[in-house]
Amino acid sequence: MNKEFIEFLKSQISIVDVVSSRISLRRSGRDWFGLCPFHKEKTSSLKVDPNKGFFHCFGCGVHGDAISFVQDFDRISFVEAVEHLAHQYGIPLPLRENVFVDPHKPVYDAITQMKNWFARQLNEPAGKDALKYLESRKISRESIEKFQLGFAPDNQELFRHLRQQGFSFDVLLKTGVFSRSKYQEDMINRYHGRLIFPISDSFGKCVGFGGRIIREENAAKYINSPETEIFVKSNHLYGYFLAKRGKTREVILTEGYIDVISMHQAGFDGAVAPLGTSISEHQINLCWNICANPIISLDGDSAGIKASYRWIDKILLLITAGKSFKFARLPQGLDPDQLIAGNQSDVVRAAITDAVPLSEWIWDGAFLLYPSETPEQKAALMKMLMSKVETIRDVSVKKLYIQSLKERERSLYRRKFKAPIKQENIHPVISIHEKIEKIFIVTILNHPYILESIMENFIELEFSNFRMRELKKHILDCYNHNRSKMEEYIAAIALLKNELAVDIKDVELYAKFSCESVSDEEATTSLSKLMDRYCSEPIVYADLQEATSSLKSSFSKDNWQRLKALKQEIIANRTNK
Repeated sequence: MNKEFIEFLKSQISIVDVVSSRISLRRSGRDWFGLCPFHKEKTSSLKVDPNKGFFHCFGCGVHGDAISFVQDFDRISFVEAVEHLAHQYGIPLPLRENVFVDPHKPVYDAITQMKNWFARQLNEPAGKDALKYLESRKISRESIEKFQLGFAPDNQELFRHLRQQGFSFDVLLKTGVFSRSKYQEDMINRYHGRLIFPISDSFGKCVGFGGRIIREENAAKYINSPETEIFVKSNHLYGYFLAKRGKTREVILTEGYIDVISMHQAGFDGAVAPLGTSISEHQINLCWNICANPIISLDGDSAGIKASYRWIDKILLLITAGKSFKFARLPQGLDPDQLIAGNQSDVVRAAITDAVPLSEWIWDGAFLLYPSETPEQKAALMKMLMSKVETIRDVSVKKLYIQSLKERERSLYRRKFKAPIKQENIHPVISIHEKIEKIFIVTILNHPYILESIMENFIELEFSNFRMRELKKHILDCYNHNRSKMEEYIAAIALLKNELAVDIKDVELYAKFSCESVSDEEATTSLSKLMDRYCSEPIVYADLQEATSSLKSSFSKDNWQRLKALKQEIIANRTNK
C-alpha cells in the first residue's frame, strides 16, 4: 500500500466512529473513553483522541490509529483493514504495483470454494432431503439463492476437490470445516449430512458455516464453525451483511438461521441472529451501526422470554443517550418462522410495531419470570432490578432508569400497579381441544404405521391450534410423498420426533396409550375412541373454557354475557341431538 493513500484514508475517516462501531465509548471533554477490548478491565482506560486520530490504553499500553485498531480487533491483516475502511467510507483503492500477499487469503479462498460446492450439492440427488426440509419450512428458491444455502453429503468428494485445486492440508484445517482422520490421506468433514448456512462478515465475505442435521437422530441439531483465524463467533451476526444493505434500516434480532431467512422472505430485511444463545458487546454495537433502537424478537414462550432477559445484562452495560433496544413479544409458543409459514406475517409485524422499550421490558420481564405474590417476593424483585440498573455506565441514563424503577415501586406498594402481563399467560392452561390434538400427533409419531388404518378419520379432523394443524399437514405430506417407500416415511417421522421431544414427553405423561412402548393395536383402538369423542363434541366447549377463565380473571358485563350465550348454545345443541 502506498503511504500517500494511507495518509489520505486516515484524513477521511473518524477514529471515534471506527472504534465506537466495535466498543461503547463515552465522551469526556474533547476525548472519548471506553473499556479496552485487548485486555480484561472494569474501568474505562482506553482513550480515543479524535483530534490526533489515535487511541491509547493506560492499562495495557496498546496504542495506534484507526487502521491498527480494526486490524487488531477484527483479527485481520493490515491490507484487509485498509480495504475494509476504504470500502466503508466509499474511497476507491489505488492500483498497486507491489501486490501484498494476504496470509489469510488461502483460507478465504478455500471457504469460498466450499460455499460454492455446498450450494451445488443442494441441487444434486444427495441434497434431496435437505431441499424437502427447506420446502417444509416454506423457504423459497429465491431465499435459498439469496442466503447461498447448501448441503454437505456424506463423502470425501469435497476434500478431494479442494486438494485438486491445490489447497494444502494445513489450509483446509484452518477453515474449521475439516478435522484430521486417522488416515493421513483423508480428512473428516464435520458438516457431513447437514444443511449448510454460510456465515458472512460485515463486508459479505464468507468466514464460516452453520449446519443443521437432516437425517441422523443422535447428532447435535445445529453446529457452527469453530473459531479460526478469520472467524470469531462473537464478532458476527447471521444475515448482518444483508441487513446492512436493507431498505428498512432497522435491525430485528431473532433466534436462528431459519427465523432470519423467513423474516427476510416476508419483507423484514433487517433480521439477524447471533450465532448462539448469548450476545456479545461487539454484536450489540453492530446492531447500533444500523439503527439506534434494534428490536429483539424472540419466541413467545417462557424460554424465549428468559433468553431475552439474559441479554438485558449485557445491553444495560452499553446503553447510552439515544442508543437502546426494544422487545417484541410474539404469541405464546410460536416463533417468527412458524407465523410467517402460516401466512401470519401481520402478527409478526404487529408485534414489532408494538415493541416495548428496554426501560419497560426490564420491569415486565421480571414480573413474567419471577414470583411476585408476597411482599417478600416483590422486595426481592426490586432489589434484583436495582442491581441490574446500577450496572449502566452512562450516568445520566442510569439516573433516569433508577427514577423510573422507584416510581413503579411506589405504584406497586400503593396497590395501584397492575402487573403488565399475568404470570399465567406464560404457562396458560392448555384447552381441552389443544390437549387432544397433541395426543393425536404424538400417538402417530410414536406409532407411524397406524396412520394408514385411521387415515380417513385423521384427515377429517379440524385442528384449532395453529401449530398442531401444521404438524398434521406435515405428517400427511410425509406419508403421501413416501407411500411407496415406507422406510423414507419412517425416517421423516423420526426427524419430526427429534424436533418435538419435549412435547412428546409431556403428552406421554397424561396419555399412556401414546407411548412408544404400547403396541400399535392398543394405540389404534384408544386413538380411534378419542377421535370419535373429539368429532362429536362441539368446538363450543373450548370457547366455554376460555370464557370461564376470562370471567375469573376479569369480572365484567361483557365476559358474563359471553359465558351465558355459550351455555345457552350448549343446551341448544343437546336439545337438537
